[in-house]
Amino acid sequence: MRLQGKTALVTGSTRGIGLGIARAFAREGAAVVVTARSGKDCQAVAEEIGKEGRRAIAIPADLSKSEEVRRLARDAESALGGRVDILVNNAGQPRVAPSVELPEADYRYTLDLNLNAYFLLSQETGRGMLSRRSGAIVNVSSVNGTLAFPQRLAYCVAKAGVNMLTKVLAIEWAGQGVRVNAIAPGYVATEMVKGLAAKGILDQERLSRRTPMGRLGLPEEVAEAAVFLASDAATFITGSVLTVDGGWMAYGYL
Repeated sequence: MRLQGKTALVTGSTRGIGLGIARAFAREGAAVVVTARSGKDCQAVAEEIGKEGRRAIAIPADLSKSEEVRRLARDAESALGGRVDILVNNAGQPRVAPSVELPEADYRYTLDLNLNAYFLLSQETGRGMLSRRSGAIVNVSSVNGTLAFPQRLAYCVAKAGVNMLTKVLAIEWAGQGVRVNAIAPGYVATEMVKGLAAKGILDQERLSRRTPMGRLGLPEEVAEAAVFLASDAATFITGSVLTVDGGWMAYGYL
């Protein structure tokens, strides 16, 4: 029960890494706000967590829209008794296209969802954390925040921005009791990755061979890293980007 008595807002928490984090936080004792675009999906996850004797609240929101991000922050604080102790910025998705053909609308949407929403939610919930001199923010970045992949321009730009957002907020807020860290997953066996593989955009077997551990990661493995960074076990850790990639970034041999 490493998060006993804490409250948490986890974005993009109806599938993949976000779902794994929401489940892990609830298991560790936190009350969790589950959010994604689909109200039906949010409610289903909240009910699933509730059946395990944990508390979860469903609040749908479209985080590509600034007004929806701010509303989510207000509604989450209200639902959680006036405070968000832990924020996990996770919601996001890539746009895969040759850079010369990438529509400006897709570029802007990717940055709005994968970067601007992180900033706005951190700012909105951070005010309360700073006033209480206590809080933890965990941003889900990617190895693409450091490594350039072709045809993923907007996503790579957004994740690089997430890494710097993490570091700047961390050094500004460190003296006021608020820690800000990030997780940089490699390829994880999520529904999104499986869907891209089904479309022929990704080759899961090739990705597994490229990973030194010989497999893709699991959402539960990323969730354990999030629990650690959000818990009191990480009280002297801020401004860090924790890589969870099975050795992908360390491997440079052909």
